[in-house]
Order: sequence, then structure tokens, then C-alpha cells
Amino acid sequence: MALLSNPFNRKKIFARADARHECRIEGEIILTEKMVSYEGRLINLSRGGAMFRPRLAYLMNRRGDAVQVQAAGLALAGEIVATTPLGFGVRFDQPLSDAELAHLLGHGASEAAAA
Repeated sequence: MALLSNPFNRKKIFARADARHECRIEGEIILTEKMVSYEGRLINLSRGGAMFRPRLAYLMNRRGDAVQVQAAGLALAGEIVATTPLGFGVRFDQPLSDAELAHLLGHGASEAAAA
């Protein structure tokens, strides 16, 4: 008889690898295969990914599309892993360095102060 891996049907607890930081950083997302871009903003950010909210009335499901997020002078390659009412969830191909994360968050703080 095989042992059950989850005998009590408990839900798996989801834990993020990196902390998310709320932000408002103006930027652009480029669908690299189609070379189509959308302006918008990063609304939260972590070392491994971000949530990008395009300035669109309707969001199409783009899960699996390769993208480049451009914000604060950085170009970050990644993949859309989720489409939600808030925007596109992007997982970066390479985690952000501490310097890149600080640069982006600092840029977001300066944009918020200017508004």
C-alpha cells in the first residue's frame, strides 16, 4: 500500500521566495515576440518578479509570453506568469541584484514625491 503524501487534504501553504514591495514606477512592457509595447506602471516589485499594470481598459491573457519590462532606465527580461484584474504578473529571467532593486524602489519613491 502506497503512503499518501497529503492524507488530510490540507492546502499547500504558498510562500514567496522574496518579499514584495508596493511601488508606483512608470514604465513599459514589451512583448518580445510581437514587438508590441504597452505603457503602464509597476505596482509591486520583488527580486524575482513584478506586477505590471498596463494603461489598457481590457487585459488579454498573455500567460507564457516573453517580455521585457523597461523602467527607471533598466531593461528586465522575463515571462508573464499570470494575468489578473490588477495586471500582468512577470517573473524575471534573472533575479534583481540588491543594487537594481534599490534603484527601482528609489525611483518609485522619487516619482511618488513628485506627484
